[in-house]
Amino acid sequence: MTAARHLPIADTVYTLMIDSTFTPSSKGLIVQQGDTVNFQNYSGSDITIQFQPNPPGESVSANIGISTGNTSGFIAPNYNAAANYYIYVGSTEKSGPFAIQVGTGPMYVQIVSTVAGITTNPSPVAMPAGGYLEMISNDYNYNVGNWSPVDPFSPALTSVGVGAGNNSPHQENTTNAVVDYTYKLTAATPGATTGSGGGTVKVKNT
Repeated sequence: MTAARHLPIADTVYTLMIDSTFTPSSKGLIVQQGDTVNFQNYSGSDITIQFQPNPPGESVSANIGISTGNTSGFIAPNYNAAANYYIYVGSTEKSGPFAIQVGTGPMYVQIVSTVAGITTNPSPVAMPAGGYLEMISNDYNYNVGNWSPVDPFSPALTSVGVGAGNNSPHQENTTNAVVDYTYKLTAATPGATTGSGGGTVKVKNT
């Protein structure tokens, strides 16, 4: 009896169409390692897909230039990663941020206290519905609260510890609306800054 052959599983190809408003057909995308992501440029202009750094995570893709009417893309790396990207015409930002997550990501938000208050980077940050986000501090412990309209994460995102090892990715609860969520930050470490800050998490449709 001949043994059954094990056929390789084909990687998935995702095609994002960029329309005349410079909006991709999926504003937040979750792919797996080895999948292909193509951008079809129907904007009427030559564009550049500019991927933003996501420290301490690794990159998802280099920037991609696409002339109008053409298609170009990338193969998802063989590691978990995430990135926000913007669409540019020349040096002019036309739209964004949009998000692509590879595997479980996550997207990172860096928190730091300055004389002007507590800052977050990036803010706003985009993430796919059902994606993962992790906040990281390198100076103080922080409380996260005053979510509006609700805390979109499960488990709830209520605090940030110093150092990446004291935090974990939180998954967006897909039962929530695909909208913007704002939050406030205050320092929890005794003797730390008395200022406050906040940011915005933009949950994008997949």
